Amino acid sequence: MRGRFQAGIRAAALALAVFLPDVAFPVLAAGSTAVAAPAQQTVPRTILALVDLREESTIRLSRIHTMAELPLNHLGLSVVYWNVADGLPDLSRYPDLRGVVTWFAGEPFPDVGAYVGWAARAMDRGIRFAVLGQPGVRLERGGKPVPLAVSNRFFARFGLRDDDGYSDLTYKSKPALADGMIGFERPLSGVLPGYPLFRKTDERFASHLVMRRGDDPASDSHLVVTGPSGGLVTEGYGRYFDAEYNRRQWIVDPFAFFRDSFVTDDLPKPDVTTLSGRRLYFSHIDGDGWRNVTEVAPYAARRVLSADMVRTAAIEAFPDLPVSVAPIVGDLDPTWKGTPESLAAAKALFALPQVEPSSHTWTHPFQWAFFKDYSRQAEAPFLDRDGSRKPGKGDDHAAEEAGEVSDIGRYAVPRAYLQQPFDLDQEIGGALDYFTRLAPAGKRAVLVQWSGDTSPFEAALAAARKAGGVNINGGDARFDADFPSITGLPPIGLPVGAERQIYAAGSNENTYTDLWTNRFYGYRNLVNTMRHAGSPLRLKPFNVYYHMYTGQKPASLNALVSVLTAAQGQELAPVAASTYARIAEGYYTTRFEPLDGQGSGRRWRVRDRGALNTLRFDHASADAVDFARSSGVLGQRHSQGSLYVALDPAVAEPVVALTETDRADRDPPAAMPYLVQGRWAFSAFAPDDHGFHVAATGYGAGGMVWQVPRPGRWTVTAERNGTRLWSVSASADADGRLALTVPVSAIAPLLLRFRPADGAAG
Repeated sequence: MRGRFQAGIRAAALALAVFLPDVAFPVLAAGSTAVAAPAQQTVPRTILALVDLREESTIRLSRIHTMAELPLNHLGLSVVYWNVADGLPDLSRYPDLRGVVTWFAGEPFPDVGAYVGWAARAMDRGIRFAVLGQPGVRLERGGKPVPLAVSNRFFARFGLRDDDGYSDLTYKSKPALADGMIGFERPLSGVLPGYPLFRKTDERFASHLVMRRGDDPASDSHLVVTGPSGGLVTEGYGRYFDAEYNRRQWIVDPFAFFRDSFVTDDLPKPDVTTLSGRRLYFSHIDGDGWRNVTEVAPYAARRVLSADMVRTAAIEAFPDLPVSVAPIVGDLDPTWKGTPESLAAAKALFALPQVEPSSHTWTHPFQWAFFKDYSRQAEAPFLDRDGSRKPGKGDDHAAEEAGEVSDIGRYAVPRAYLQQPFDLDQEIGGALDYFTRLAPAGKRAVLVQWSGDTSPFEAALAAARKAGGVNINGGDARFDADFPSITGLPPIGLPVGAERQIYAAGSNENTYTDLWTNRFYGYRNLVNTMRHAGSPLRLKPFNVYYHMYTGQKPASLNALVSVLTAAQGQELAPVAASTYARIAEGYYTTRFEPLDGQGSGRRWRVRDRGALNTLRFDHASADAVDFARSSGVLGQRHSQGSLYVALDPAVAEPVVALTETDRADRDPPAAMPYLVQGRWAFSAFAPDDHGFHVAATGYGAGGMVWQVPRPGRWTVTAERNGTRLWSVSASADADGRLALTVPVSAIAPLLLRFRPADGAAG
């Protein structure tokens, strides 16, 4: 991945009224209805993706979801989908609408003139368009040609005119202009695709790729442009696709293209990758293989379960790394296939302070679509093929048969355990209650980790929400030598009707071991995905996600331990997996209310953010938080050219204001203390008569850095319930940087007090 991310113009200088309709409307799923209601004016974050589900079977597999949504998410934009097979959408149905994105492979519109008129009215409102692939305006559905005058009304919105020419033989073509937006992951090379003859008619648009035949400037064709109404990338020049190896790579820099198309540079971006100024870490285990007997010596001779092997080698050995453990009820409950040993393994795991009890469902569905309109009669043919009852299979390997070790997409049975009819409430809420009862008092299972094809239907997602839970899994994030592209990284989540599935941030060991058939050491390659997903842009948290059958093979267990050891050596902020899922949910609900109009003071009120407590400002090396005009801000940190702002969870609607700083090589000075970075989560920051105090929770020793307004000695104490547990005297350097580590467990909340050693207020 090439670290070339163009600096854009400042969005604060734009007329925000262009993007802010006078009235905002509630989000509606396709086909639903509601009465429009006025709402507080907010910064628009919604991008409407037009897809044709007659040519792309599902949103989950669409080009926009699999390739474009991740960069859009990174830019702070939330994507909703509309199937154009249902007609053209009413834009008043979408709140905070910033733009529209299309990526057609064919010609989806039966009336292109109607679409061109609809798009023109949207652009007249200030709605920007990003058009990739086929624009959908040259032919009507069925192949009827569209008059060039109609097509050119659309292309004129991008500063272009189609002269009805086409270069199908490109051996004489070469770029007359290819700026930093071109050649992102793959350069233009080899036999180039044919392209239309696009003349530029509006100099307000920037050309990023201009192709020329021979040395004839008259043949110039502008194939990638951005400007006042958005951007356009001509088919064949946005991405490279190798069908033989199913390999995709970006030719166009999608971050730069979408940044310019939707003008996002100076807008605050909800960030799900970072907490307390550090990259966020979480880990979760699916229960498949729970009852497998390990092959690791000398434990194999004692017939130790894989779940116990993982506990010993990968959980108890890493007490500073939290992990969410999700068994399958069918593997534990004695009325299904549970045993005293499998049940005891769960209780032992749940008792560990760093373990969060979670659920991998009751019966482990493999194909979730099978249960959308469930009937026991449809399931009857599979009853004799229940993997847990196959003749010749001992109970020790029954759970292996129940795992995703089956051939993905061609499962022998629709779910692992078939003894009783499928019950959605039992599968979701019932399983969460079951694991809560197994856990020690004070621990509650709230996370549903999707099983099988990880493609839950809307009612299943709703069941998790109604049970007070959150959900995760799916996405299969890879970014390494085998998947050398950001296109291997999924977006944050997937809309499923009115619900939303949250994706894992990393892939489990299945994709590294050919579906658990060989190369059992392969999971050690996870560190490469995590490295590439963290730099030069931080696109994903550090996620260690695996199955209990990893504890079966020596090679797989060694690979897991190597990954956990690598994670221990990095600067991370570890949280439970359910915490990440709630942060991800907060990404979609966060709203920004501009408080200073178009003034130079850049100030926003943050609303409805849920558990999300980090904002990011890009190209912000010379920017800093203006604490005098902000409230509810814990801290700030510069990294990778961006400014990460930590919000106080105790403040429901913080206000963030930015100012300029004259030094980009040190933490900006401020009149009040603030957090630079820390391993723990902090909240309820408050000054007091002798400095300041703050609550803290987290895993492992609490390394942290604070910026304080006066250098010299500071006394720091940690207490819980009024009892002092630890105290130290630490020095802030001449720049006011106070670094320390609190060696006290913060899984139960701590109160940290900071005061200058001389007792004077800070």
